[in-house]
Amino acid sequence: MPEGSYGRKDSEDGPLVVVPPIESLWYKMYVSNFYLMESDKMQEKFRARFRIPYDNFRELVHWVTIDPLFDRWCGKKRNNKRSSPVELLVLGSLRYLGRGWTFDDIEEATAISKEVHRVFFHTFIRYGSTELYSKFVLTPISTADALTHMAEFSSAGLPGCVGSIDCTHIVTERCEYNLKNNHLGFKSSNTTRTYNLTCNHRRRILHSTGGGPGRWNDQTMVRLDKFISGIRGGMTFADNTFELDSIDPQSGEIVRTTFSGVYVICDNGYLDWSCTVPPYTMTSRREEIRWSNWVESMRKDVECTFGILKGRWRILKSGVRIWGVLKVDDVWLTCCALHNWLLDIDGFGGEWNDGVPVSDWSGALGALDYEGIPERIPNAIARLSRNLDPRNYDSSGMGRGNDVIHDDIVGNETVQLIVENAVSKMNLSEFRRKLVEHYEIQFNRNAQQ
Repeated sequence: MPEGSYGRKDSEDGPLVVVPPIESLWYKMYVSNFYLMESDKMQEKFRARFRIPYDNFRELVHWVTIDPLFDRWCGKKRNNKRSSPVELLVLGSLRYLGRGWTFDDIEEATAISKEVHRVFFHTFIRYGSTELYSKFVLTPISTADALTHMAEFSSAGLPGCVGSIDCTHIVTERCEYNLKNNHLGFKSSNTTRTYNLTCNHRRRILHSTGGGPGRWNDQTMVRLDKFISGIRGGMTFADNTFELDSIDPQSGEIVRTTFSGVYVICDNGYLDWSCTVPPYTMTSRREEIRWSNWVESMRKDVECTFGILKGRWRILKSGVRIWGVLKVDDVWLTCCALHNWLLDIDGFGGEWNDGVPVSDWSGALGALDYEGIPERIPNAIARLSRNLDPRNYDSSGMGRGNDVIHDDIVGNETVQLIVENAVSKMNLSEFRRKLVEHYEIQFNRNAQQ
């Protein structure tokens, strides 16, 4: 190849020049190409590639340009040098989160140095873990805030339940050496960070703890969870009331008792607190087995949320490759914020009145009977549709049988009793028995109709 002038290489087709960002493939396809705004096919491809719709990407770019954190990329430089297009930097951050690319991969697509992308990404996750998280992850602090999250659980026979909780582990590939021993958990041979997450039945994240070492389990993380600690201590939602049915042992009539506070459902890895209610693991009573299977079915909300997060933001599944455990926390909180934002975008963030909101994938679910609901609709969603009674569902697989307690008195008149019991002051075994009895009465009442 003949030499041209200094700093330039010539070829048979002419001089070779460095491609600027505005001539890159991504800039031509996603920034300067307005065809995206008119083509449904391209809109679908854009969302699959960058996880958010194109219009919302433009909205995110606007938020970035007006935030002082990004002044170095959006303001004027002293040497009048042109900054890299912020649209490409945001696209690079979304691709890094969504598909687990490396910064070198993104440099190939944007013609922007991988070091620029790396520095921008660190700023982006700091912005996502603070501004975006506070904007979209709205932890309820009052009863009025919590009522909308309790609606589906109340319809499903779990009045007073505000959400489901569990812990998950995120692989941290570049953990500091002095922290490595504590971050080697029992479930993985890799160093991980542990997060305790609370979500409602709509898979909306209500709260997430900061990260803890992978060696910490559910019992340790829940002690550090400010949201659960507030519920347990009676500092939050103490004025919320809900009613549970029970059988008066003397009159044999159904009485309704008022309780104050809230609780969450969980697995059996948590501490025996009355506000963290797990299913039974060892029981031979039919009503407890049926209730436990039902709780397990409802508790899968949080497991599904983990699956959605790790499927949509592949960095959470493949492992975070940036240095420092605190940066992993920023990545996790950013992904939680974007997850809730997408729920709002898709119309699943609000309360499900008369079943699931109509969307592209659910159809007119609220007007369907159970037999008419497509198989691709999850059972947990299907049983909340309008023509279903959510408590008339035998998840135990045992059938109703003749030995179910209180079958002969389910039809008796209900007596209203005003008796308040604070959930936070009860023990778990006592409160769980009351939940089982309430569910059994509701189940038998529906079975006789």
